[in-house]
Amino acid sequence: MNFKRKNNHINLDQLVSKLQKEDNQYAKLCKGIQIIYWIFIPFYTIMAIRHYLDSGEMSDLIGGLLYVGGFLIIAIFFGNYHKAYKYVDYSLPTLKMLKNAAYRYKPFQLKSIWVLIAILLIDTGLIIQSKIDDSFGDEQIFFFGAIFTGLAIGLIIWYFKYKPLRDNALRLIDEIEGE
Repeated sequence: MNFKRKNNHINLDQLVSKLQKEDNQYAKLCKGIQIIYWIFIPFYTIMAIRHYLDSGEMSDLIGGLLYVGGFLIIAIFFGNYHKAYKYVDYSLPTLKMLKNAAYRYKPFQLKSIWVLIAILLIDTGLIIQSKIDDSFGDEQIFFFGAIFTGLAIGLIIWYFKYKPLRDNALRLIDEIEGE
């Protein structure tokens, strides 16, 4: 992803065009993820209630509702991300717009703590619903292995697809601020 002109300055028009394209695609991705979780929420709520009615174990209901709580947080989180990427204001002053873009494409943001909370709720639900036996450790290894694999894949995608956008925005910010 080369946004440079012959004189080594980054082409702002090309960068903004690429940001608009990626923001639009990311907004669509977030909306899709949000829809999937909104589908999961009633499905898992019904499953938790049915499982509780069949077993009579309160742990089944609590565990299932913790899943639902985690899914709810994820659905809301991706709804907020959808809005953040769909309604980007490119009419802001250039410096402000670039700083917003650099922040949007940071791999880790403080607000991502909500996803961690959701993952912990889902894992707690898994723990409560599981019977502590020989397979408990395997379930935890599989669960966190899947989480870390997803995180690694996400970081690889970020590195090749979004990091160049962020780096170029940061270079332009430095250039504008005279550093």
